[in-house]
Amino acid sequence: MIHLLIDIFLVRKNLFYQLKATKFFQMTRLDWVEAGLQVCGQGYNMLNLLIHQKNLNYLHLDYNMNLKPIKTLTMQEQEKFCFRNAFHFYCEILHLTKLVVDVHVQYRLSSIIVFQLADALQYIFGHISALTRMYCYKYMGPGSGFGALGWCIWLFFMCSIVLLLEHWLSNLLALQFEGHK
Repeated sequence: MIHLLIDIFLVRKNLFYQLKATKFFQMTRLDWVEAGLQVCGQGYNMLNLLIHQKNLNYLHLDYNMNLKPIKTLTMQEQEKFCFRNAFHFYCEILHLTKLVVDVHVQYRLSSIIVFQLADALQYIFGHISALTRMYCYKYMGPGSGFGALGWCIWLFFMCSIVLLLEHWLSNLLALQFEGHK
């Protein structure tokens, strides 16, 4: 297992160097909260782009990554609205990321104290199934649930789901820009 993780890390490290060599990627030093805000913003833009790519003007994606219809949908609109798992799962990951980043932003703005920050993070990681719809996809994170901390379980879950999500996203992008195969 450890060898597999090391191999994945080395492949990803090589990928980062390859991406850095292109004109589309740059390196910068950001605080992790600023990086989280950037990830949430860019993820929101990507999801909105996919919605508008399919001409789904009757759907609205709010800044909390909730997808809601503006009107009552006809059966034909519901069939056109059907996204694949990648879109919805990525939306849920962004929703979770936004929850964590928003709590830290509130702490940085001195709206909450450190104990409220810790309590909020414990609540978020302890109640992910209630706050997001990740369990709808029937993927359980590794760990016992009793002996491990909530954030640790979800960290391992996110690490284990990355390859599946990459596969889903590549299929979604290929479908959007190349058509059905």
